[in-house]
Formats: sequence, C-alpha cells, structure tokens
Amino acid sequence: MRTRITIFIGQSEQATSLYDHCVRAILRGISFGEHGLPLIGSGDWNDGMNVVGEKGKGESVWLGFFLYEVLMRFTEIARVYGDLPFVERCQTEALKLRRNIEQNGWDGEWYRRAYFDDGSPLGSASNPECQIDSIAQSWSVLSGAGMPNAHVWQWKRWISALFDGTMR
Repeated sequence: MRTRITIFIGQSEQATSLYDHCVRAILRGISFGEHGLPLIGSGDWNDGMNVVGEKGKGESVWLGFFLYEVLMRFTEIARVYGDLPFVERCQTEALKLRRNIEQNGWDGEWYRRAYFDDGSPLGSASNPECQIDSIAQSWSVLSGAGMPNAHVWQWKRWISALFDGTMR
C-alpha cells in the first residue's frame, strides 16, 4: 500500500500511495445528512435509488452499515501503518455512525433503507410500497453495527415482510 500510484481527480493527475488514496476516499465518504447517515447522492450501489438524494440531502441507512464496516476494517490497516490519529478518527466516526443508525435508521421492527431529500423515509412500515428492503437488514448483521440480537428476534418478521406466501 506504500507503492505510489497515479490517480485522476477531475482533469488532474496525482501520484500518491494506495494507503493515502484509501484515506482520501474514506474522508470523502464521511459526509452526513441531517439524520447523521451517509449522503446517498445520486444512488448507492443500487442505481434505482438515483432520485433519493438527487438534491444532495438524501441519506442511506444501508450505506451507513457499509461505511461502518469500512471504518472498522480500515482501523486495522491504519494501525499497521502507524497512523494512530486516523485509527482514532475511524473508530470515532464508526461509533457515531452506529449510534445514528440506531437512532434514525430503526423503524421499530426493521431498518429503513434511506431518507429522501425532503427527510421522508424509504423502507418504512409507513410507506405504501418498499416497506422493507433486504440489503439494510442483511448489512445490519454482516457489519455487526445492527442492534445486538435484533437479527435473532426479528429475522422471522423480516423474512415474512420481504416475501409473500408464494415466495415471489
């Protein structure tokens, strides 16, 4: 990760280490909206979410879980590189993010998917469609950032909400 690589930012070309490039990417990714969740921009991995944050204020609960995982894993890499200030920054941001996910991502029985630019939730029991989204539930478990034991006592509820009786 100390090997210098060329990266392109807009029209300019810069030589930097892969480690520094990762740090820059993480610092760019820790931009949060009013609920303390990562901004979704014009979509996260799902292009179908392109209008959720088209005005720059939409937030993604799933992206919060993913970013938590990145921060926790990169903490170990930063430690190996002796970058103790960045270790602390990653840990602080991860803990803050985890709190914000619990305060603003939990819908009572499952995790919401996102918030639109206007602050209205997506993936909420109050929505007429897309009441629950699998990726937020899955990443709450995969990242370890979800409520302890929530996946155990809620798994059956999540499955029944995600699939109808014909498993379509």
